[in-house]
Amino acid sequence: MSMHLPDDRALSRIRLIATDVDGTLLETGTPITARVREAVEAVRETGADVVPVTGRPLRWMDPVAQQLPHLQWAICANGSAVLDMHSGHLAAVYGIDTDQLVAFRQRLHSVLPRAALAYETPEGSFTAPGFVHDSATELSELAAVRARLQAPEIDYGEEAELGTVLKVLVRVPGSYDSEALLNTVRPLARGVFHPTHSNPSSGLIELAALGITKAHTLGVFAADRGISSQEVAAFGDMPNDIEMLTWAGAGFAIADGHQQALRAAAFRAPALTDGGIAPVLEAIARARSAELG
Repeated sequence: MSMHLPDDRALSRIRLIATDVDGTLLETGTPITARVREAVEAVRETGADVVPVTGRPLRWMDPVAQQLPHLQWAICANGSAVLDMHSGHLAAVYGIDTDQLVAFRQRLHSVLPRAALAYETPEGSFTAPGFVHDSATELSELAAVRARLQAPEIDYGEEAELGTVLKVLVRVPGSYDSEALLNTVRPLARGVFHPTHSNPSSGLIELAALGITKAHTLGVFAADRGISSQEVAAFGDMPNDIEMLTWAGAGFAIADGHQQALRAAAFRAPALTDGGIAPVLEAIARARSAELG
């Protein structure tokens, strides 16, 4: 089991645990393991907060809320929204300017004419012509949700009708190299959006408003509660976690995660097959319990 931890003194000072969901809190398409659920509760019993910080849109958070019903807050869409999972209300929204979105889409199509876009909003997902969800990355636990919430299609040029856009998805049909697509999209989005990806083989790029990352919104969330970055442990496995892993005082990359995440994080959590975040949370709970006496 590969694990690298701060010392017990540093672990005892952690007051907020921020965890990515897919590939970190759980294996995509599977339930959260009993050990992880028990570890989350153990660390919460010491007074620390646990917050999912995910690229998932709002409507994909129901399974997490059902499995961890004591958790109230989630940061979704790569930092674009803070969701109260108990009430369903949004405590914060960092949306995309749709005027900038139109100009970006025109630049994108001048370089990649076959590129297709989809838009995540607080009301749901909207797909533009040509955008196809990759069935290989579908989350089986959410099949029923998708059946109820089929994404309506919107024509290019009608983006202003979407209202608040939390996240834009970009895909070129038939292409599955996310890093190559990101390298093409990044200069087109510079100064306007924050581009990233959360799966190297999905061929999917995700855009948030400029400056909006998991780290940005987690930082605001923590500051509002009087918690410093040194009192935060963050867990992730993919490039969209990098900013959060470097911002947190204790950033843990999952041992079999993306190389960029591994390089960004100071510490390691085991692979999901070896317990994932659970052994680290157990160590935090022990250190905090000892400190509290």
